[in-house]
Amino acid sequence: MDEPKFRLGALSYRNFRFFFLGQGISLIGTWMQSVALGWLVLEITNSPFAVGLNQALRSFGVLLFTLYAGVIVDRVDKRRLIVWTQALQMLEALALAALVWTKTVTVWQVMALAVMFGVVNAFDIPAR
Repeated sequence: MDEPKFRLGALSYRNFRFFFLGQGISLIGTWMQSVALGWLVLEITNSPFAVGLNQALRSFGVLLFTLYAGVIVDRVDKRRLIVWTQALQMLEALALAALVWTKTVTVWQVMALAVMFGVVNAFDIPAR
């Protein structure tokens, strides 16, 4: 077992430092995406209701699937699952970026991507 070289608790372990830094960067990106999505939906629809619905859909997958996902997470390799969930969230963000860059984005696409984010996050949260 690795002995920590200095007293920083879990941060004294190299792998945990990588995990901590990577999750920090990912979380900042998630927060930025959440704000940008609200702004995008408001720009598309000019409807505060649609902005709220989008945020609700981002949380709906977590609400519905987290208990089920927790059972699955207990039975699989957590590191591999986190890599998969982070990759899926990255693909979701890239799909949204492509839709915005090509100026073909519609509100239903944003809502569908919000649902996808919530379902993936339902597995990511208990894995972390």
